[in-house]
Amino acid sequence: MPFFEYKAINTQGNNKSGLIESDSLKSAARLLKTQGLTVLEVNETKHKLKIKTAFNGQKKLNIAQIAFLTRQLASLIEASMPIDEALQTIIRNSEQKTLSRVTGEIRSSVIEGKSLAESFNSSSANFPAYYIATIEAGELSGNLSLILDKLAQDLEQQHKFKKKVSAALIYPMMISLVAVVVIVALLVMVVPQIVSVFDDMKQTLPPLTIGVIALSDFLSEYYLLLLLMISLFVLGFKLLLRKKNVQQVWHQFLIKIPVFGHILVMSNAIRFARTFSLLHASQTPIITAMQTAADVLSLLPMKQAILESSEKVREGSSIFKALEINKALPPMLLYMLASGEASGNLSPMLDKAVSNQEFELDTYISKILNLFEPLMILIMGGVVLLIVLAILMPIFEINQISL
Repeated sequence: MPFFEYKAINTQGNNKSGLIESDSLKSAARLLKTQGLTVLEVNETKHKLKIKTAFNGQKKLNIAQIAFLTRQLASLIEASMPIDEALQTIIRNSEQKTLSRVTGEIRSSVIEGKSLAESFNSSSANFPAYYIATIEAGELSGNLSLILDKLAQDLEQQHKFKKKVSAALIYPMMISLVAVVVIVALLVMVVPQIVSVFDDMKQTLPPLTIGVIALSDFLSEYYLLLLLMISLFVLGFKLLLRKKNVQQVWHQFLIKIPVFGHILVMSNAIRFARTFSLLHASQTPIITAMQTAADVLSLLPMKQAILESSEKVREGSSIFKALEINKALPPMLLYMLASGEASGNLSPMLDKAVSNQEFELDTYISKILNLFEPLMILIMGGVVLLIVLAILMPIFEINQISL
C-alpha cells in the first residue's frame, strides 16, 4: 500500500505530522480522523514507515486483542448495527491505541467498498489466514454475527489454553534457572576460596576434587568465551532453521523426544482440530478448510501430512481415511473425527474431541510437572553433594594423616 505524509492537529490543539499507510488519499484522511486528528494536509510520498515495533507505536494485535475485537464486532452486528458504525463504536470506546489504529484501518477499507474479510486482510495487523477465511465464509452465508461469535469463542479458548500451559511451565523454568545459578555460583565463587588452602600442601588430591577444581577454573577463566560460543551457536542455529529442509529434520527430531514430542504433537493436533471445526461450521469447503487449518500448525511434518491428506480428499477419499493413511493426527482425535464424519456431525464431534484432548493434555502436563519438581531437586542436591564431597575429602585425608 502507498504511504502518505500528513499534517494535522490533535484534540489538545497541538500540531502533529508523520507518515501513514493506506489504500488511497481519501482512506488516509478518514483513518486520521478516526484517530481524533483534524487533517490539515495529506500528500502521497515515496518515504516508507520504519519497521513496525513497539519503539514507534506500530504494535501488532495479540490474540487477546483480536478476540476482544471479534467479540465486540459480533455483538454489535447481532444488534443490527451497520459494519462501519460497529467499527466506529469499537474505536470510540477502546482505550488501546493499537486496537483503535487497526480498527480504523479496517473501517476505512469497509467505507471504500471492500468486504469485511478483504478489509481485515489488508490491515497491518496480519490476521491469521483461517481468521480471514472464516469471516469470508460468514459474509457469504449471511450468518456473519454467528460466525464472528464462534470465532471469538475459538480465540478465547486458544488464549486460555496458551495461558494455562505458559503458567504451568513458569515454575519448572524458575526452578531450573535457580538450580543452574546456584551450582555455577558455588563453582565460581565458593570453590576457589575453599580449595586455595590446598595449594601450599603437597597432598595428592582425590580425582573428584581435581575434577571439580578444573571445572571451577574453566568457568572462572573462560565464562565470557563460553557465553560467546553459546550465543553464536544459538544465532547460527536460528539462521539454519530458516531453511525448510533443516526445519523438517529438526521437527522430526522434536517429535521423537519422549515427553516434549508428545506435548508438541498434541498441542498442534488440538490447534488443527479447533480451526478445522470452525471453518467447517462456517461452511467453508472441506479441502479449503483442511489446507487453511494446516497453515496454523508449527510442526512441518504434521502440516505436510495434512496437506497431502487434503489432496487425497480431493481425489475422493474420506477425511478419516486420508488422515489415517498419512498418520497426520493422534489416534483418539482421528477416530472421533471418523465418528463425526460418518454421522454428519463433524464440527460438534471435533469440538468434543478438542475439549477431551485439551483436558488430557492438561492432565499429562500436570503429571510431568509434579514429577519434574522432585527430580530437579534431587539432581540439584546431587550436584551440590558432589561439590561438597570434593571439598571435604582432602580435609578428611589430612585429619587421618595427622592421627
